[in-house]
Amino acid sequence: MRIKTETLNSRKTTWLLVGAGAAMVAGRLVERGLENGWRAVKHEDPPEFSRKRGESWPAALAWTALSAATVAAVELAARRGAHVGLRRLTGKRPPANL
Repeated sequence: MRIKTETLNSRKTTWLLVGAGAAMVAGRLVERGLENGWRAVKHEDPPEFSRKRGESWPAALAWTALSAATVAAVELAARRGAHVGLRRLTGKRPPANL
């Protein structure tokens, strides 16, 4: 019983690292893409939350909503992709309840 528990804990740890790593890499790539996209469309840097620059609240809120929604969706897709990849490589499902 102890060996099975250790194996399960090892699989959970591995899955958490793979899923989190995929989500972090995808999230960072999307952040860069969003910043470049904003610059291409607006011909300026994305808003920063600095009072001295005088950014408008609507632009700052639009940037926050756009970036948060996009990064969350891509991270979710990356985790799903890691799930599918693990299934194809090992034939096993990721551990439950993660």
